[in-house]
Amino acid sequence: MTTNMSDKIIKFRAGISEYDEETNLCTPLPVQGMVRIQPNSEGADMGFWDFEWKPAEKTAGNKYEPISLILIPGETAWIPIYSGKGGRVFGLIFSSNQKYFFWMQEKNKNGMSIDEYSPDDQIITQKIKAILSEGVLDADEDEMEVLEETDANGEHEPDTGMMEPEAEGKA
Repeated sequence: MTTNMSDKIIKFRAGISEYDEETNLCTPLPVQGMVRIQPNSEGADMGFWDFEWKPAEKTAGNKYEPISLILIPGETAWIPIYSGKGGRVFGLIFSSNQKYFFWMQEKNKNGMSIDEYSPDDQIITQKIKAILSEGVLDADEDEMEVLEETDANGEHEPDTGMMEPEAEGKA
């Protein structure tokens, strides 16, 4: 069976964060969201990828707009923003110095602290770094979706808190 690049998709739950240049703090915004990364239909031959973040719920006044970006290998980086304040934040940094910050909304497994990067976070990071350096996913994985199951009440509890980047992940 042949797989084509249009079948390669990465999806995961993530919220957005605001970054304050003066204090170097990332503050997660109170919104559930979904990231979807897939090959760009027009630039797939050049390794371009579409990155889309959408809020998962309607908010009062539709305060949070979707984010649509084109990822270009070699011009974009996905980096963890290390924090000791209760959450897992990643930065999407462009060579133009444009920055977007996302906080992971999947719960960590039993025994892991909420600011410890989970195996799922590490898989997501590996996949994104692979496409940003090479423009392709491994041939053995057509689609990657990391979504947590909801609790017994059908609710999803995201990690929250103030984020402060450390030296390695500073924006």
